[in-house]
Amino acid sequence: MSFGEKVQMLRKNHGMSQETLANMLRINRNCLSRIETGKSEPSLSVIKNIALLFKTDVESLIGIEDNKKSTEDKIREINDNCHYLLESDLDLVIRIISILREEYVKGNVRSE
Repeated sequence: MSFGEKVQMLRKNHGMSQETLANMLRINRNCLSRIETGKSEPSLSVIKNIALLFKTDVESLIGIEDNKKSTEDKIREINDNCHYLLESDLDLVIRIISILREEYVKGNVRSE
């Protein structure tokens, strides 16, 4: 997912219009529109403000993945990102985690 698509998703998940987010970032709506469509690159200060506003880290926002994250960091990232999901999506995440846990338990029981 591109930076612009992530910004658009975060904005929509928070029920914000482009105008509202643009005002919060102190940029004009057309500039935000160009960022979301990938036609323009934001300044570092805009990237930082987007990350602060949506309580996310700059690295994941701009697509820098750290494959050496600790388990605690991974759990924190899942938790942080779940705040932006719709209720029905949260239910799906819970079901997926439950299924994975059941499969893990079954796998560990078989190996004993």
